[in-house]
Amino acid sequence: MLKLVSIYLIIFSGVIQLGFSAFDDVKIPMKKIEKSVKREFMSSEFKLLPIDGYNNQNPYTKIYQIESINEYHGYVYISRVFSCRSGGCDADRQSSTNDSFEFFDYFLVTNYAGEVLNVKIYNYQATQGHQVMSKGWLKQFVGFKGENTLDYGSDIEAISGATMSASALTNDIQEAEKIIRKLTDNSIQ
Repeated sequence: MLKLVSIYLIIFSGVIQLGFSAFDDVKIPMKKIEKSVKREFMSSEFKLLPIDGYNNQNPYTKIYQIESINEYHGYVYISRVFSCRSGGCDADRQSSTNDSFEFFDYFLVTNYAGEVLNVKIYNYQATQGHQVMSKGWLKQFVGFKGENTLDYGSDIEAISGATMSASALTNDIQEAEKIIRKLTDNSIQ
C-alpha cells in the first residue's frame, strides 16, 4: 500500500509540475529563427538580444532585437497563440486558464521599421486548422507594419476549417506589431 501511495504521489507531482510550466516547456527553434534572420538580412554575423521588459510581462511571448556589428536590423517576436478549447471550438469558454485551450507557437521577423518580413508556425498543437501553416497563406502578413488593422476575411484570406486559428493568429500579429511599433518609436527618440 505504501508503494502504491508513493507511486501515486510521484505521478501526481509530475503532473502538477507540467501544469505550472508555461512557454518554457517549449523549445524555441533558435536554428530556424537564425536561418530566417540570415536569409532576410543576408548576414551570418548577428546576435539576438532579449527585450527583457517585454519578455517578463507575458510567459507566452518572447521578443529579441536583431543586432550585427553594433547595428540594429529588426526584431524577432515569438508567441503562443491559443485557439479552440480542447474538446472543440464549441466547448465551454468559461474557464479563464489557458490549460484547456489548443495552441500553436510561431515567430515573426521584422526589419527595424517593424515591417513583417517572415512568419513561421513551428509547433502546431491544435487538432484543427493546420491550413494556417501554409507558407502561401502566411505570406499575407509580409509587409504589414501595424499602421492599420487587419480584418480577417477581407484583408486576410479566410480559411474554411481554420477560422479560429487563422483569426487568432491575425489578432496576435496585430498585437505583436503594436509592441514592435512602441520599441521602434522609443529607439528613434
